[in-house]
Amino acid sequence: LAGTEVVRDIGEKFDVHFEAVAGAQLQASEVEACLSLLSASPALAEAAGWKQEEAERRRSALAAPDTHVLLLRKRPLPDEPPALSDAEAEGWVVIHHPVEPKDLGRLAPLAPPPQPFTQAAGLGGGREAARGEIVGFLQLRFCIQSDRPVLHLQELELAEPVRASGLGEHAMQTAEELARKHCMSGLVLTCLKSNPALSFYCDKCRYSVDETSRSAAKEYVTLSKGVPA
Repeated sequence: LAGTEVVRDIGEKFDVHFEAVAGAQLQASEVEACLSLLSASPALAEAAGWKQEEAERRRSALAAPDTHVLLLRKRPLPDEPPALSDAEAEGWVVIHHPVEPKDLGRLAPLAPPPQPFTQAAGLGGGREAARGEIVGFLQLRFCIQSDRPVLHLQELELAEPVRASGLGEHAMQTAEELARKHCMSGLVLTCLKSNPALSFYCDKCRYSVDETSRSAAKEYVTLSKGVPA
């Protein structure tokens, strides 16, 4: 999506940029940032609350192999230091030892360093956390529903300071661009009936109740939208 109008608008209007990450490649600190946003969600607090088992379920879903996450990051200031690694964030001191050229031939090959932080969270290594505070995220999954390929919007959460700013609508437009790019027939999401965001999805984003939505007695409703041409 780099260079598309919707991404350019996000950068120009909100000073925010997207980072697309496979769920299994999320850093532990990024997962915790997303969980922190979810735990502060008014809708979640009103419904089931935020319990340990709920946190573990959300953590597993974020790190699932078929999950894709769009992290919304504030653009860092020019003099902002690089993001800490997971080890540094835990309080470890990382010391870099210079090696003289004459000593290189005598050094034995090093075994791969242990990765207790990423392995403990069930996350993939191999990438460094980007710079910039995470102010929101969009959790996505490509799947088949009723014999049609759809993009499932599993979570959209924004930090309090950026809510009601138009950023959520732009994030939803980005999901539509992704669905179009990957030839999906539509987008689906599930929302609590008591969630104030329900009107946002229906009125602002033009979603409607899906034909597969369960009984009206359920507290959730399934919404869907065809991919705009």
